[in-house]
Amino acid sequence: MANGAYGRRLGEFVGVQAPPTIGIQVFQRAQFAVTRVSWDERDDGYDARITQEDAFLACLQLRDIPAHPYWVAGRPVPTRPVTAGQFTLLNLSFEHASYLRDPIDCLATYVSRAALTEIANEHGAPRIDSLHIPPGVPVDDTVVRSLGASLLPALQRPERANRLFLESVGIALLTHLACAYGDMPLEPQPKRGGLAPWQERRAKEAIEAHIDGDISLKQLADAVGLSRSHFARAFKKSTGVPPHRWLLGRRIERAQDLLLNSKLSIGQIASRCGFADQSHFTRVFAKLVHVGPGEWRRCRRR
Repeated sequence: MANGAYGRRLGEFVGVQAPPTIGIQVFQRAQFAVTRVSWDERDDGYDARITQEDAFLACLQLRDIPAHPYWVAGRPVPTRPVTAGQFTLLNLSFEHASYLRDPIDCLATYVSRAALTEIANEHGAPRIDSLHIPPGVPVDDTVVRSLGASLLPALQRPERANRLFLESVGIALLTHLACAYGDMPLEPQPKRGGLAPWQERRAKEAIEAHIDGDISLKQLADAVGLSRSHFARAFKKSTGVPPHRWLLGRRIERAQDLLLNSKLSIGQIASRCGFADQSHFTRVFAKLVHVGPGEWRRCRRR
């Protein structure tokens, strides 16, 4: 993934060197990526320019920014102040230009039109021609905000990001954008529709065999003979949580067993259970168990 307005190329457009980026392989040949770009106040300002391509850029702001000069296809467009947690959409079918001076911290999600076509095909929906958000207008969307925030820890260590988690978030975000702003109809939630017992068993076995999360939703769906979208919904219906959350729960359960029944260090346990490092393991364990792994072990070994 190297040709779209994300990663190093997006950094060149806005004057940021090598911003952290995650390329989420939601589809084989459809680009979908998330880049975090940030800077402090620029005394001299910066003339940013993003060239045309067949894609969209959803910019989730992580801090408040005031209105600023902005042009689309060479024409000035009025902008409004953006509050942290809101996002704006850039339709890259047109060139975008802006004069950037104020501090910015932005999570920019790159969505190629091919990715929109693929998600529509997967849902059996008509082609999505556009995402209907006017330029320069901030949108307050709790789904975009929460999904974007969930990717921030992964952007700190992109090379260790959990594949199953990234793909799950990527598909959820892409589906939401397509439904909320691209006229893709929401599929009715079935009253039933969970996995058959053999499907649930096989899916769980496959996830456990890849405790590091290096397995895709497509692999899991193929294993039980379903489409990705159907599998993700059915798995949650059967277990109460999406696949990546079930995987996280199993990691914690395995870690608790090792904490009680082995002499491994917390760092070694973190590695064996698929966490990026000890600090990541400690943070997740404390969030889910409400106490750190070291204290949890000490209390149960007394």
